[in-house]
Amino acid sequence: MRFALIRKGIFSPYANLSREIYILFAARIVTCLGGFIQPLLTLILTQKLGFSAAETGSFSALLILTQAPAVILGGKLTDRVGRKTILVSCQIAGSFFYLVCALFPYKFLIVPCIMLAADLYTAAAPAYEAMTADLSTPENRQASYSLIYLGINIGLAVSPLFAGLLFQNYLRLMFFLDGATTLVSTLIIIFAIREPDWKERSKSSGQEQRRGNISAFQLLRLFPGLLFVILLTFAYTFTYSQWSFLLPLQFGDFYGKNGAVNYSMMTALNSLTVVLFTSVLTGLTKRRRPLRVIALSGVVFSVSFLMFALVRSMPLFLVAGAIFTFGEILESIHLRPYLANHTPPQYLGRINSFAMFVQGTGNAMGPLLAGCILAPAGYRFTWMFQAAFVFLGAAGMFALDRKEKRTEECPPSKIPPQNGSADPMNHVETLS
Repeated sequence: MRFALIRKGIFSPYANLSREIYILFAARIVTCLGGFIQPLLTLILTQKLGFSAAETGSFSALLILTQAPAVILGGKLTDRVGRKTILVSCQIAGSFFYLVCALFPYKFLIVPCIMLAADLYTAAAPAYEAMTADLSTPENRQASYSLIYLGINIGLAVSPLFAGLLFQNYLRLMFFLDGATTLVSTLIIIFAIREPDWKERSKSSGQEQRRGNISAFQLLRLFPGLLFVILLTFAYTFTYSQWSFLLPLQFGDFYGKNGAVNYSMMTALNSLTVVLFTSVLTGLTKRRRPLRVIALSGVVFSVSFLMFALVRSMPLFLVAGAIFTFGEILESIHLRPYLANHTPPQYLGRINSFAMFVQGTGNAMGPLLAGCILAPAGYRFTWMFQAAFVFLGAAGMFALDRKEKRTEECPPSKIPPQNGSADPMNHVETLS
């Protein structure tokens, strides 16, 4: 099935994708339309369950700690058991715990159920990423990931509006709708998407026999370029986390009681920019080198952080927010396809889970360090530190792109050996 509406115009990059990618896009929209609990978790804990600020912070830290092994285990099981099996199992189990919260709204049940649901959804994430890679080809993989990213943001643009309306008086309904929408999207996947045949592709190419006995970490040692790309994403997520930490604090100090309203304007602009420009930027960059575009996104982030440091008027903050969102789009639509194109199919789950672990670590550490810098140094210096840090990450990405380009242009016989073997980046295509 092909969708005539997207053959022309700004959505043309999404023409001629596989039927399953369109279905996965719809499923992601349904899931995110009901994403009520996680965005309002802090308010639920403090205003509905009576947690203190310290208790809320401790719970959030514990949640991050439990999600780290969940994502690693989810990646391993994705490769061992299968993408669809793990995705469906984890999402059904996670939605069950939210439904329990809707039926039995007791504090002693809600707290562990929220944690278990979050861990299960996190464990499903590597399966989602691997399934997207399996259902696409190297030629249309960037557009496929871009469409899924667009679907996530369409859902996330709408769900906070409903969550705000339901929060005060309908908490049980929020839990029910969150769990129910996840169940609906899972049923769509069960009945409309086949289990990808990545194992057969691996066997037919001999990859499974050649590489089946090494761990994901050994694979990353074999491909140091892939490892360095993942490690450099730490700088991106470390600084990206300031969008939801440092920026709202700054707005509260600058605008007082209007801070929340102005920050809501920023988030609304972010969602609108993603919806309007994701397809445009996908089309403009589809023939560009992925690492170069990811490096460019870091530079764009750096420019937006410098503006956050220097501007004072709300219109200029909105301009900086739009620039920030352009960086987010460029990084999001190129990083996952790059990892998928440079990873053997049987390792996609584990490589994706390792990447999520590194990025999650950056997302957790960003607010901690920014909070330590902010008190003695102020907003301007803190934002400048973020700009410098992400610029270093972008420089690293650009250096890796230069090295990768030289390797591609160099004949295989002239590539110098490293530790007794040829440069691993030369063998990416034979393993992916």
